[in-house]
Amino acid sequence: MIGYVHAAFTVILALFFLNAGVKKFIPKPPRPIDIAVVTSALEKDALEKPVSFQLTMRAMKQSGFLYIIGVFQILAALLMLWPKTRLVGLLLLLPIITNIFLLHFFMDNRMGENIETGLLLTLAAVLTAYYYNRLLPLIK
Repeated sequence: MIGYVHAAFTVILALFFLNAGVKKFIPKPPRPIDIAVVTSALEKDALEKPVSFQLTMRAMKQSGFLYIIGVFQILAALLMLWPKTRLVGLLLLLPIITNIFLLHFFMDNRMGENIETGLLLTLAAVLTAYYYNRLLPLIK
């Protein structure tokens, strides 16, 4: 029974990140950033949340880095859909979702985003912990 619950939650997480990865390739207009606020903050050396987050995300998108994250999210999600590659997909997803959570936690001031990414990180960690017996010999 635990195996079926694990599989169901893994598939749900995989579909979420498959969607998130694909959405990174769908063009959408950038959010407006108030240049006066950014200029004032840079002059005072006090770039506050969420302006720093918005600038970081815009830079990551324009540089192409966000597309690389999207590719890895799609790859991890596809690997998580098949039982034989599920662990590899979870291990690939774990640092990605950790980075997403930390970006939101330290640079964004939207509590809802912190809770959502924190729950996704916790779920990924719990799903990975299911493979404890297979992972333990690797770290001994």
